[in-house]
Amino acid sequence: MSSRIGYRLFKHYVRFCMNHIMFRRHYILGEENIPPLGEPFVVPANHQNAAIDPILMILSQDNRSHPYVLAMGGVFTWHKLINKFWDWLGMLPAFRIDFEGVEEALARTKFVIDYASGKMIDEGNPVFLFPETNHHVEHWMRVWVQGYLEIAFLAAEKTHFERDIKIVPMGHHYSSYYGLQGSYMLHYGEAISLKPYYERYKEKPRTTMRELNEPFREMVKSMMLYTDDLEHHDLYDFIRLSKVGVEHAVALGKNPDELPERLESDQHLWAELEKGVASHPETAVELTETIKEIQTAEKELHLREHAGEQKPKSGITLALSIIAQILLLPIWVFSLFPGAILYFIPPMFMPGKEDPYYKVYTQSLQFIVSVVVLIPIIVLTVLLVLGLVWGWWWQALIWIVTMFPMMLFAWYEGQWMRRTWEQISMRLHKAKTKYLRGLYNRFYGLIKKLMN
Repeated sequence: MSSRIGYRLFKHYVRFCMNHIMFRRHYILGEENIPPLGEPFVVPANHQNAAIDPILMILSQDNRSHPYVLAMGGVFTWHKLINKFWDWLGMLPAFRIDFEGVEEALARTKFVIDYASGKMIDEGNPVFLFPETNHHVEHWMRVWVQGYLEIAFLAAEKTHFERDIKIVPMGHHYSSYYGLQGSYMLHYGEAISLKPYYERYKEKPRTTMRELNEPFREMVKSMMLYTDDLEHHDLYDFIRLSKVGVEHAVALGKNPDELPERLESDQHLWAELEKGVASHPETAVELTETIKEIQTAEKELHLREHAGEQKPKSGITLALSIIAQILLLPIWVFSLFPGAILYFIPPMFMPGKEDPYYKVYTQSLQFIVSVVVLIPIIVLTVLLVLGLVWGWWWQALIWIVTMFPMMLFAWYEGQWMRRTWEQISMRLHKAKTKYLRGLYNRFYGLIKKLMN
């Protein structure tokens, strides 16, 4: 009982950190499709964002539920303490042939499938997993393996096919994979009963699962941003994240600041861009080259991507911004504790930056290590030093209460400083800035040509 209460309390704490610190807005769609508590079901989903994906899946469930998530086996190699956290949280390793080898992967996977199906039946807890077997930062999906259907049908078999096991497809989507204070969305699709397929499964299990697999994959595709055209993926994504994406949403009557509406708009935009690329391949080539030039110019000016398309501030506005930041500098320096510790320490344990998923892995590790290890240690240290040693209990409690707001202040103030420096950089390098603006004008012109 105490372990269950501890799990629920910790889940509240992690959910607060995820929904208010890591992200600014979150959306859970289709909650009415989630089967009642205690009714077994399996959730296959697209995999977009390393360890953040499975954590969000767990947090999206009722606190009384203790779901199990099959996650990439690589995250179980970080540290023994983190492995214990995964186990307690309900995360199980999904083993892959290309990493563990054929025999070992199959043996371990068979054990995990049996374990997960048993937990689902005995405890009535759902099982979440990623049929792609790996994550990626592109908006597409790999071919699905059938492990989620094996777990579901095995659970049904353990009940002599008397209990109704359901499949609830889910789509993940993020406003951005990197940085803080973005938005995320989880979309639960319609719960599909496997009971009508039990008899066919008894006769032809592999054929039945193979026939069901692709329709479930198509359901998830409809709930995410997706393209098969990986050759032009980066082109579509750059256009979507420019002001063209915002203008397209407004033109469709969608609110670009609401992630579910923006997703609908982006899906429509990508469909139109795919048609344009097919009709005007030469324009697509010219657009791709222009984007490369834009990215190079922004890098030379030390600008974020798309910062060059923003309108420059007036001299008075920029001067007032600099003065305000100078006045706020002491508060910002004070607010860097403990935010700077949470930001800089976890990446020290990461492998080399040559890994293409380095930034995504780092974001996941920063959140996990901060929430599980660093924040509790920092809070205890403040209580011990200020309270127990110096007797400043009230000061210690005030600092703990204001810790999260101060961390957000440090983040937003840092972003403000960065935007101000970008404005200064563009003023100091007028020739390069003028060239960049010319590139953006060419960029907008080519998009109009591409989309007629």
